[in-house]
Amino acid sequence: MKKSLLKLILITLSILFAGCSVYSESKETAPNLIKQDKKEALIITGDVNKTFKNNKAVRIARDAIQSAERITGILDVSKNNLEMTLVDSNGNKESFLLWLQKENDNGMIMHADDTSTGYTLQQLDVVKLKKILNY
Repeated sequence: MKKSLLKLILITLSILFAGCSVYSESKETAPNLIKQDKKEALIITGDVNKTFKNNKAVRIARDAIQSAERITGILDVSKNNLEMTLVDSNGNKESFLLWLQKENDNGMIMHADDTSTGYTLQQLDVVKLKKILNY
């Protein structure tokens, strides 16, 4: 009985320590994942042609992409009015098709490599994007 109790305590402690080490590792590396490339650029073409090299505009675009909600089903949509490209300091490009309307705060985004899946932009993100674009 004492042996099984001892085994149970050892297993519990092992799991506890393993969980703590995973937590401390992820806590240390998480800020590195959030850091933005200081030389990143945002290029908008279409109805508006602008290039931004400031962190605020790039952050607004990234936040809009990350908070967008997937639209279910396969889409067949009209032509986009904007294209948004994020360029990192190594010259790697990530392109998105963007639909914004001057009349309202609705918007949609689609990765340029996957034109059958669309994402609805959050209303606040649309407002922020339109503000930096003077759109």
